[in-house]
Amino acid sequence: MIGVPQITTFPSDVSAKAVTDELAANGCAIIANHATDQQMAQLHSELQPYLDGAPLGKTEFAGRTSRRRNGLLAKSLVCRELAIDPLLLAICDGVLGPRCVNYRLHVTMLVELMPGEVRQELHRDGEIYPVQHPAPPLTLAAFWAYTDFTKDNGATLVAPGSNHWPHSRQPEEHELTQAVMSQGSLLLYTSSVWHGSEANRSAAPRTGMGLHYNLGWLRQEENQILSAPPDIAREFPERLQRLVGYDLGGPYLGFVEQGNPIGLLRNEEGDFARTEPELERRRENIDPIRIGDMITGEQ
Repeated sequence: MIGVPQITTFPSDVSAKAVTDELAANGCAIIANHATDQQMAQLHSELQPYLDGAPLGKTEFAGRTSRRRNGLLAKSLVCRELAIDPLLLAICDGVLGPRCVNYRLHVTMLVELMPGEVRQELHRDGEIYPVQHPAPPLTLAAFWAYTDFTKDNGATLVAPGSNHWPHSRQPEEHELTQAVMSQGSLLLYTSSVWHGSEANRSAAPRTGMGLHYNLGWLRQEENQILSAPPDIAREFPERLQRLVGYDLGGPYLGFVEQGNPIGLLRNEEGDFARTEPELERRRENIDPIRIGDMITGEQ
């Protein structure tokens, strides 16, 4: 008899290394009750009005009875806090840091599955890039439980270990499990992991908040600079300003005329440099991604 796969659940005081090791092994993990009750209450008061006014989805992937909102950093102070949560960024350091000089906030999204919503098509987040799987993590999804995630209300389906599967292999039903977790908990999974929302068979909505991260030399899924233009981004903590894109993505990546984009938020003239000594130092320590087989057919 084939057992049901499991997603390892850690307490909120877990070490970043323990989670990073689990993500390398199985591609997914849950950190239970990581946001406080106070944070979640304020998050609801800040974001729910935007969600209540959102239209229903109009595609199979987005759902026909689901509602979504993006651009969350401009809408919520708590969202800004959670986006730079120290444990979460330490995990990003371990998962994404070895293969980039800087990583970015990839997308912010609020996803509400209404009662009656059907199962979402299973997918890998890394499919948005023309990369063959399995591949080193290109993105790290951080999906916060805005409401409780239960088996009945559409808790996310995940295929643990699928981060190691060949490109063409898709999960069978017995290889899937649901990310059941309480409000304020955090589901993490990397870009090669198969996943998708389950059908909502309950009488209440199921809502999750995605704050996902990607390698800084890749295009972000959400245009964060348009979602948080300088007049809004000036209100952010500097770490968040840099995460959304007001920083060089690496040596010679993403400059503006005066140099580092962070200067736009400081009204500085800048030094017109296209790189910085610290970025050059970090570049020396990057573990390069091998793409020779994509070009020459080597295995």
